[in-house]
Amino acid sequence: MSMIFFKGWKRFKNSIRYKAAFFIFFGTLCIIIIGLMLGYAVGSYLLTEAIGVGYKNVSHSLAHSIEMALMDEIRFLEIIATRPLWVDVVKQSNEQYSNKGREVIEQQLLEMDKLWIQSEAGSSLMKEYLENRVSLSMRDVTVLRKDIAEIFITDKFGALVAASGKTSDFYQADEAWWQKAYNNGNGALYMGDVEYDASSKTWVIPLAVPMREPGTGKIVGVCKEAFAIDRLFAQIAALELTDVSSIFVMNKNGRILFGGGITPLSSKLAGDEAIRKILASRRAYEIITVDAPHKMKAFVTDTDIEAPFLVQRNIAWTVLVINDTVKALAPLHKLTLYLVLAGIALMMMMFPAGYFLGGFVSRPIRQLHIVVEKIMAGEWDYPIRIRTRDEIEEFADALQTMREFLKEKQDELICARQDLERFSSGLEQKVQERTKELIRAQEATFNILEDLIEEKKKAEEALKAKSEFTSTISHELRTPLTAIKEGIIIVLDETAGNLNPSQKEFLTIAQRNVDRLARLINDVLDFQKFEASRINFRFVENNINEIVRETAQAMAPVAKEKGLDFSLCLQDDLAKIVFDRDRITQVLTNLLDNAIKFTRSGSISVATAKESNTIKVSVKDTGPGIKEEDIPRLFQKFEQLENPMDRKTGGTGLGLAISKEIIQAHKGKIWVESEFGKGSTFSFLLPIVDRRV
Repeated sequence: MSMIFFKGWKRFKNSIRYKAAFFIFFGTLCIIIIGLMLGYAVGSYLLTEAIGVGYKNVSHSLAHSIEMALMDEIRFLEIIATRPLWVDVVKQSNEQYSNKGREVIEQQLLEMDKLWIQSEAGSSLMKEYLENRVSLSMRDVTVLRKDIAEIFITDKFGALVAASGKTSDFYQADEAWWQKAYNNGNGALYMGDVEYDASSKTWVIPLAVPMREPGTGKIVGVCKEAFAIDRLFAQIAALELTDVSSIFVMNKNGRILFGGGITPLSSKLAGDEAIRKILASRRAYEIITVDAPHKMKAFVTDTDIEAPFLVQRNIAWTVLVINDTVKALAPLHKLTLYLVLAGIALMMMMFPAGYFLGGFVSRPIRQLHIVVEKIMAGEWDYPIRIRTRDEIEEFADALQTMREFLKEKQDELICARQDLERFSSGLEQKVQERTKELIRAQEATFNILEDLIEEKKKAEEALKAKSEFTSTISHELRTPLTAIKEGIIIVLDETAGNLNPSQKEFLTIAQRNVDRLARLINDVLDFQKFEASRINFRFVENNINEIVRETAQAMAPVAKEKGLDFSLCLQDDLAKIVFDRDRITQVLTNLLDNAIKFTRSGSISVATAKESNTIKVSVKDTGPGIKEEDIPRLFQKFEQLENPMDRKTGGTGLGLAISKEIIQAHKGKIWVESEFGKGSTFSFLLPIVDRRV
């Protein structure tokens, strides 16, 4: 019984009805999960934006009200500072010092300051300054205005004139606030940051304004009051928000000035990094961890109090509204829970619905399965009766068409098989014939390759023989030339006897031609060594400017003999580099010799300069120049740009080719820049860092 149940369950599990129910169930699950995630994300975003914007408006409104309250208090202080009674008393105080020097006045006031500090309440000194008419009027002001903790006035020397209560000092001119308010007799508004006033035992904002004489506007004294922050921030205390929100006023260092029942300046709202994030934020809100009123993750909206009189005095206050994220988002969490429960109920209903829907799909598919089995058994004419008016019916029609097509193709395959059997009988013979033809073609190709290799060897042997012959002839010519040269030198020195001018001239011509022939032979031998890779270099550290100077000194007389100007332009601070001194001298000699030979008039200059990680050497002349199409031929062996029948200068055409080989052996570069008819500049580069690896 259990086996039958197991097989039935396995068949059901693999059925379309089960799969349809399964996919509907899990499709609904995915849709619900995605919907919940998107709904929570969108709801969270909209709720946080609404909270942020709402409390941003609150913080902005509070900041504006604080700014207005400060402006009103400043205007109030400026008004009472102009009371005629107060101004007259201050002027009278100033007159008592009219015949005294500044130092005497200061000394007298310092003595008064000591007496003031030591005086007790009810003493004559106290009564003089705390119970006069002005002091009593000040006391009336503090009674009417509970937010004014203290108010007093001084004369222009900083001496106390009248006060609502005992001040901590009598002499105020040494205080920074008094100096800023008096401003050397020019007067200015003074406003300080939040501080604790010891006289009134209250947290206050100190304000001071200059007292001016009516009519003239002359500064006669200073009026100061201590404005209690409880009055300034009264709107914050009176504003009732939700139980999840708090309002604070913070200074630029993150210290709390007001809010949450926290003593001003006693604690910070959050860590330094969080404070910087709040102050730098351009969004309506930030979500950070705060320490006040208790440690929590909260929405924080802020608005700076940007009153000009605060900004000018580097006082930065910020109003912050803080909202606990957990409690603020609680309604959203509750709604999400309800949606999850509704989704679970919906999923429980989707499985049976999917099971019944799967039955409508699986029935015609089972009929198609029976048709396919009949076709596989060879029953090509078994009828297909499916009328679902959907894709399954279209599939049944396509199956009927395929059945007819397959039957037709089966017949064609039988015919093709018979034709293939007839064709394969003659195919083997044709393959054997083609194979024999390919073998013959391969043998012919090998014969051609052997002939080419043999011809290559003969060409290499001929080239080697030519090189050896050229080298041998050059060496054989060098020995008699040396003897001829020495003989001419001995005769020219008149060691063998006196010579007349004509004889000297002919011998000098002969000597020049012998030298020229020797150079030609040396060029041929050098080039043979380069071709055979038998040239040796001595790479040592040298100063390129020294080589240029020595070569130029040797070639300068030849240039002057032709009437050419010869100049050097060498960069002084060039570093020593590694190169073969003799070979670079040979390159310079070739370039200078060509410049002198081809320049009929004008000048020749040699320059050195540092370029990136290389040193550049240039030889510039004012000769005939080179045509652009002839430049590629310059550095090829045995190439001369003159017509051999019209040549006026000698040479083998190997000088520049040898120079190119030498520079390339130094891992450098040689090239020419020329404009036909105006002259040429031959340049080469030598690396500063040794690159011969």
